[in-house]
Amino acid sequence: MSGWLTAPVPVQAGIDTIIEAPPWPMQLLVVAVAVGSGLVCYRLADPGGEWMRRLRSRLLLGAPWGTVLTAVFLLGMFLFVQGAYSGNPFDPRQPVTYAFTAWSYEYPLGVLAAPFSHANLAHLRGNVISLLVFGSIAEYGYSHFRPGRGTQIEYLSRRSPYVRPLLFAGAMGLVGVATSAFVPGPIIGFSGVVYALAGFALVVRPLTAVVGLLLSDMLGTLYTAFTSPVTTHSPGIGYYGVWFADIAVTGHLLGFLLGVLLGIALWYRRGDRPSAPRVWFAAVLFGVIQQLWLAYLPLGNGRYALFRGIGIAFVFLLGAAIVATARRSSRPSIPWPSRAPERLREELPSRGQAAAGVLVMTVLTLALAGVVVHLQTVESTELPNDPVEVRDYQVGYSENVTNQLYAMVDIPGLEQVTSVDSSGVIVYSERRNVWQLATSKSRLASTGYTEVTVGGVGWRETVGVSRTGWSVVGGNRTYRVQLHPPDEPSRVAFTSGPARADATIANRTITLQPADTDFEVAIRQHNETIGVGALPETGSNTTVGAIRFERDGRDLYANYDGTRVRVAQKNVPPTRRD
Repeated sequence: MSGWLTAPVPVQAGIDTIIEAPPWPMQLLVVAVAVGSGLVCYRLADPGGEWMRRLRSRLLLGAPWGTVLTAVFLLGMFLFVQGAYSGNPFDPRQPVTYAFTAWSYEYPLGVLAAPFSHANLAHLRGNVISLLVFGSIAEYGYSHFRPGRGTQIEYLSRRSPYVRPLLFAGAMGLVGVATSAFVPGPIIGFSGVVYALAGFALVVRPLTAVVGLLLSDMLGTLYTAFTSPVTTHSPGIGYYGVWFADIAVTGHLLGFLLGVLLGIALWYRRGDRPSAPRVWFAAVLFGVIQQLWLAYLPLGNGRYALFRGIGIAFVFLLGAAIVATARRSSRPSIPWPSRAPERLREELPSRGQAAAGVLVMTVLTLALAGVVVHLQTVESTELPNDPVEVRDYQVGYSENVTNQLYAMVDIPGLEQVTSVDSSGVIVYSERRNVWQLATSKSRLASTGYTEVTVGGVGWRETVGVSRTGWSVVGGNRTYRVQLHPPDEPSRVAFTSGPARADATIANRTITLQPADTDFEVAIRQHNETIGVGALPETGSNTTVGAIRFERDGRDLYANYDGTRVRVAQKNVPPTRRD
């Protein structure tokens, strides 16, 4: 689930990974060995033994049908409703996301569709794997068979094992809509429900939920081993993104607490009490590993403040509250002395009641914050710098503009959080209440090119955005950003200021600056411009202000009276070469 920022996950820098075409013999080897190993375990474990009988005693034919049906629904939503199907289900294209994100209550389609939509294939894959793991554990704890098994049950009764999987899937859908409607900020993805399933599982089957953490990682590794059995790696320079900026921790926390409360309610209804050490261990372990401790604030232009210490302390407090609530501790919440009036001690809530109140109040606080945010709307405006218009969308580029996503929530005393500046590719739609930083300035500078897919139900369009530039001696840069609309000529959206080189030749300064169609060089002497000319093409030269400039690939050299020095270099992203 993406949170306040729903842009694609940033490219991790430092390693340039090239994925080779997966050779089918190695794929076959991975599948054959994995299946063979599993069959050995299956045969040795006695397929008709206790573990299979226990599985069939709780699940219809031993399978978690509600979980499986939900996974199929998510895949269909991604491929066909979001438009990711490209003729090959194993090679989907970028799905439409803006139309299926929960922006506000004024755009109900987004609120209803967001929990079942995903930002990209990796997002879908991670959620589906976690769904299959934690959904199966939770469905096993829920059980397809109610107490009183053996009595006559109508097929359409809610007690029927044929209906209960559908009820389980429906409950997941309701939790999904709840997280979408009550989580602050625009979200997309099923992870809120996944965290709810994990919260439910760690209450009803705590140790199995811990094993599920390892199992989900194993399945992810198996998927990667199958799709990319051979890869080559080489050192590279790329874009470093803030790894937690796209994580909707409030959505994860809300879903987790909803699942925990549902699991506790199930125990209360059945009259059982879970093991306190197991639940505490599972809750703390899950909270730390799955980053429920994330607490951060945006500072503007890609900077964030992360409060790791406070977050870790919160996870341990949360674990204690979950255990006290699940165990229904009857001890007084305040250790009053034995001589205190008996009436006073009886009127105080027990530890279990106090802990339950903490969990419920946390859920209500998160939900209230979500309601406040979803009631707000972005300011009606026009993006600067001649944006591309695609139906109700605008796609443009700007720098140091107020981020409307945060500014629409005006909190007195927190102006640093609600009034932040952003730079990069921006998507705006008044109809859908969208104002989104799709690609940051730094990421575009690193990649050189990005595509923004906009659309709705049954349609999609892609707008390209490119950045070209030069770095002069001394580190200064000059660049221009172009928009590439569908079926229209490209146009310049933004040009930076000139970049002056530190080198001085014959008492002349050299400056590179954007021109109408490319870049040009300007020569100044004694604070006067004595020549302006276009940059030469690769392998050619031109003379400006008595200085001859030569282009050799990415490098620009200046020649004067037998002296030849490099004065600038074209910025080429790691994935692109001239």
